[in-house]
Amino acid sequence: MTVLLVLGLISFLSPEEGWMIGDKNFYFPTVEEMVNEEPEHIVAASRRMMEIEESFRIQQQKDSIAYADSLSFYLSFFKSNPSRIELPGNNPNYFHELFASFDSCVSRNELIHVLHYGDSQIEGDRITGTIRQKLQETFGGNGPGLLPAVQLIPSASVGQTSSENITRYTVSGSHQNRASHRRYGVLGQLGVTEGESYISFATRNWKDTYENVKTFDCIRLFVGRTSSGFKADIILPDKTILRGKPQTINSSLTVYSWKPENPVKKFDLRMSGSGEIYGIATDGNAGIALSNIPYRGSSGTFYTSMDSLLLASMYKELNTRLILLEFGGNVVPYAETEKSIADYKDNISRQLAFLRNVCPEAKIVFIGPADMSTKLRGKLQTYPHLEQLIAALKEAALDNGVAFWNMYEVMGGKDSMISWVKNSPALAAPDYIHFSGRGAIRMGELFFDSFMIYYDYYKFDREHPRKQRR
Repeated sequence: MTVLLVLGLISFLSPEEGWMIGDKNFYFPTVEEMVNEEPEHIVAASRRMMEIEESFRIQQQKDSIAYADSLSFYLSFFKSNPSRIELPGNNPNYFHELFASFDSCVSRNELIHVLHYGDSQIEGDRITGTIRQKLQETFGGNGPGLLPAVQLIPSASVGQTSSENITRYTVSGSHQNRASHRRYGVLGQLGVTEGESYISFATRNWKDTYENVKTFDCIRLFVGRTSSGFKADIILPDKTILRGKPQTINSSLTVYSWKPENPVKKFDLRMSGSGEIYGIATDGNAGIALSNIPYRGSSGTFYTSMDSLLLASMYKELNTRLILLEFGGNVVPYAETEKSIADYKDNISRQLAFLRNVCPEAKIVFIGPADMSTKLRGKLQTYPHLEQLIAALKEAALDNGVAFWNMYEVMGGKDSMISWVKNSPALAAPDYIHFSGRGAIRMGELFFDSFMIYYDYYKFDREHPRKQRR
């Protein structure tokens, strides 16, 4: 009788679905599946990188290429290259104004900020550091950019410590770390200081530390709600003390600025009194500054939870002209229905509209999530709804006047994470989610190379204005 009862609970569903035992689904892989660990469509990561690099190569010989051939290359790249940045309204001039400002920033003694927001894929200055170095090599600039009062995640570019009487609050993450207000500033976190406090900064000098991040020329402290008599001074390694003079921007923001006589590698910031610290900028005098702003575990849906006046004021003071948003990976494991994907798309749309409103001078590029692998039916493969989620994010970006870069397609698409992990040397971690150090560098290089195709087109368009108007 017992055997009959058990058998009655077991039913065969289909070769794909396996067996139903009670209310549970069980799948048993075939011998063929167990032997063939990787799907046949997977392209080796090294080969994929070669293909992508080859798609950029025509630009190395552009001076000898006819006008029609050059124009054909650009239009083809914008339309179908996997590494293309998809532009709102398919407007090839989307970045023209941005590149004009990049080209002239050093000659005009102007400092331009680029802010790179993202999840754990960019922690520790990963991906960001590569993009920063290449942008600064091309357009000028130095320094690591905007830094928080309290840094909990070690960075490959800057080491810092702070006194215990600086309390950290963040807009993303545990509710226990949230402030009782919305004043976080562009970093999405703040440090509240009381009494005598300090923050010490020193750029790294590790083997793989990028050169342009090792020194900076000017320091700025962004604060608000300071007590009467609040003071902020800089102490250099030779014990030189630079007194801070405040510049009140508005009721939400005050900025202290210092310009030491020589390039700086390390300094101490000494403060007395109470106040809210929204960030410390460590930049060159002119050129490009690029800040790394990671949020572990975040889906990027917190911007509308921040004070818009403070955000707008900081973005303006920083002269923010480009914002990179790299989110979506933390939603992938839970985006299992059309409704959940649609809800996330709507939420991201609200964030993008909000950012465009508080920082109208900036171009925004949304970087979609990388490929991610999970075990289904005993076999590693791309999360089932990842492509649908990416399509929704792309639509949200383009509908809101934001450009979109498809990191998933750049990697190679479906199941490409497997080849990145198994590449020698590995380009991704064995969790099949995060890039390795080498992989993060390659992704930063690929984004920069793609971005520079649009810069080359900007120069090409400027050189052939009459032909372009025909």
